[in-house]
Amino acid sequence: MKGITMALLCAALFLPAIAFPPGADAAPARESGARFGDAEGREWKLVELRRAAKTVLIDREIDLYGFGEIYTIKFEAGRVSGMGAPNRFFGPYTVGGNRALRIGSENGALASTLMMPLVEPEFLREHEYFGYLSRVYRWDLREGNLELFSTSEDGSQAVLVFVRG
Repeated sequence: MKGITMALLCAALFLPAIAFPPGADAAPARESGARFGDAEGREWKLVELRRAAKTVLIDREIDLYGFGEIYTIKFEAGRVSGMGAPNRFFGPYTVGGNRALRIGSENGALASTLMMPLVEPEFLREHEYFGYLSRVYRWDLREGNLELFSTSEDGSQAVLVFVRG
């Protein structure tokens, strides 16, 4: 009896860590009826990055520094592509059950061009954007926006919010 109680206690303590890895949003995805196919075949533009430390809003109407076409993403037929600042990126993506999503190769790497930026936005560096993309683990479509759930380098949750381009 003592062994069964201990096994149940261990399962209760460790099962959540297996089911929801660090940084994962424990709340289940909404049953909105959205399919990943609804996000495919169109360009999406980043408008918000929600992190524990702060939220970054990108006003696409104001383009003081010529950054209007940066931080985009497009999913099509198992391939992802888009713009960083200023480099293009591309690679594979895999969609799984429960809205799971992996962007990049099995190790999370994306390929990109290697141009040096003359000016880089301070609110989000290109290497940070690529890092968030390589750590995406889930997607959702909410109110017409594409949300990609990722983690920061420190393991805290981040959500990238995109609007249709």
